[in-house]
This record gives sequence, structure tokens and C-alpha cells, in this order.
Amino acid sequence: MKILVVEDEVHKRDEILRCLAEFHDEIPEVVDSVQGAVLKVMERDYDLIILDMALSTFGENSSDKKKGHDQAHGGVEVLRALKLKNKIVKIVIVTQYPDFYIGGVKVKLKDSPAIIKGKYNQNVLGAVLYNYKSKSTKNKIMSILRVIK
Repeated sequence: MKILVVEDEVHKRDEILRCLAEFHDEIPEVVDSVQGAVLKVMERDYDLIILDMALSTFGENSSDKKKGHDQAHGGVEVLRALKLKNKIVKIVIVTQYPDFYIGGVKVKLKDSPAIIKGKYNQNVLGAVLYNYKSKSTKNKIMSILRVIK
């Protein structure tokens, strides 16, 4: 299973990677920016994407070492790229925001799987509101990953 983790916060990314390691032997690819994620999904196919919705424009590895602007809707750019390439992927959203904008409309996190399915034709398996070092957050992530093992 080819997995892509799109997360720009190190502590959150590390927690997600630990959860993934319990179910998958493969080492996932990791990107930390809108630019990095869009490039990856345009050139490669993935079975699963763990997607943060708020991302920096550029990652830590950008040539000028600046992350650029934070984009509250950065994950939407990844969804657009998938749709543009006619790729349908299993997606798990893990974000710190209870709502975000899709196409200029404010969407509640709990409603996002159906809206993303309709607008971007993606298979969102779950949407998790991330809280730092929260046992319930980890349990939610683990329950989603357990189903797709």
C-alpha cells in the first residue's frame, strides 16, 4: 500500500506516523507543504493519503528555507490536484480546525467527507479533529486505520 502523509507540524506528523506503523510495514512518503503534496499527487499514485487541511505553501526543504504563507485551505489544493488527474484515493483528514472552506463555503469537519466526495470525487474514510497528545484523537485515527488495514 502506497501511503502519503501531508502534514507540516512535526509533532502531529510524528504521531500520525506512529499510528500508521502499527498497521502498515511500508514507510509512507511524507511532505510538509501544499507545493510538495500537489507535486507528489500529480506524479504518483497513492492508495491512502493522510491529509492536513491547513498547510504551508512551501516546506522546510524549499530552496529559500522559508515555509511561505500558511494556507487554511491548503488541503483543498491537494484535492483539486487529485481531481485534475482523475485520481480517486482513500483519504483521512487530520486537522486542528473544526471547520474550513471549500469553494468559498464554510464546511464543518464532520460534514466534510460527503462534501469532498461530491465536489472532488474522493473517498474520505474519516475526518479527525486533532488535539495534541489526546488519547481520543489517537483512538479515532487508529480506528480508521484499522478498517483499511
